[in-house]
Amino acid sequence: MLEDVNLTEVSADHFAAEGWLVIDNFADPAISFALHELITARAHAGVLRKAGIGRQDEYKVEESRRGDWIEWVDPEMPEGSVSSLVEHIEKVRAFLNRTLFLGLVDFEMHFTMYPVGTHYERHSDRHRSGSTRRVSFVLYLNPDWKPGDGGELVIYPPGREQVSVEPLFGRLALFLSELEHEVLKTHIRRISTTGWMRERNTAL
Repeated sequence: MLEDVNLTEVSADHFAAEGWLVIDNFADPAISFALHELITARAHAGVLRKAGIGRQDEYKVEESRRGDWIEWVDPEMPEGSVSSLVEHIEKVRAFLNRTLFLGLVDFEMHFTMYPVGTHYERHSDRHRSGSTRRVSFVLYLNPDWKPGDGGELVIYPPGREQVSVEPLFGRLALFLSELEHEVLKTHIRRISTTGWMRERNTAL
């Protein structure tokens, strides 16, 4: 459970200095397995849809650039695994606000499935036209992933060496949404939840 995860000032200092953080064994394995089964079932049922790039009038599906299928998560979904995930992410949001004063007011997320052979090219989660996304996060739900299966997250901190994050089961990756990153080509079906912690929209 999240209570057993070592969310400490050391973790906060690492995130503040590097702009990213990896937490292994983020949730009870039973929750992660339940989420994996839920997303797999909804993919088989045709609920997930091809994801696109761009916003509003610029939105379009370009599978050569982004190959994942998604479903936005309703926090009120009846499945216990979803409510547990929402509770866990909320605790991380509160931790980041308490330790780093980031002003994160809420978060959004979707289920994510990358079919074999797909990827997501290098990009940033903060759109050019403006965005309230401050911290991106990914919870990996691939129980059988092993080296060589692909689908790694690669983060490109400016002026520093790139960071490669293996999509290990139960691992949570956090990084500043402004950082460019990509998902490498996956050789197995890659399942996760992906989301963004948001700051207040001061433009309103």
